[in-house]
Amino acid sequence: MTTLKKTMVAVAVLAISNALFLGSAFCQGLKIGYIDSGRILAASKDFAAAQEKLEKLRKDWEKEAAAKEEELKDLQAQFEKQKLLLSEVRREEMQRQIQAKYEEYRKFVDDILSPEEGKLAKKSRELMKPIYDKINGILQKIGEEEGYDFIFDAVPGGVAYTIVFAKPEYDLTDKVIEKLNKGSE
Repeated sequence: MTTLKKTMVAVAVLAISNALFLGSAFCQGLKIGYIDSGRILAASKDFAAAQEKLEKLRKDWEKEAAAKEEELKDLQAQFEKQKLLLSEVRREEMQRQIQAKYEEYRKFVDDILSPEEGKLAKKSRELMKPIYDKINGILQKIGEEEGYDFIFDAVPGGVAYTIVFAKPEYDLTDKVIEKLNKGSE
């Protein structure tokens, strides 16, 4: 090995050992906890009440959509039965009525059930925001009062932070559930 290569290897070994030493010293001062947000939401009285309201709204709107769809089908069936007997003008008029009824139905369904901008999605965000804010406030308070540096979400199948292993003593889920439901009473 040339002198340059030996020097580079020595510098690399020194850098790695230095990083390992400093990294372990840095990590010793950290306090880390985690929660299972799925379990927190499942145990939340406020979340259950919000879900119940949303389900009732969804069912009511689906009934209304089904009634509009039935009107459309009836109009189409009426047209099919009569189209051979109708004048050209009346046939075109009924086709326009069917098209207008279809557009009314589609608009209603889109206005209500669109995943991003529908009334159901907006109502869901409106009902859930205070719950999420409350949970985040509790987490903030626990983090500050108990000196946590990080609190991760270990919800199974979570996207942002997937924790593959954690000791149960770092699980703050029950503490959050207790504080969350205490505030709901």
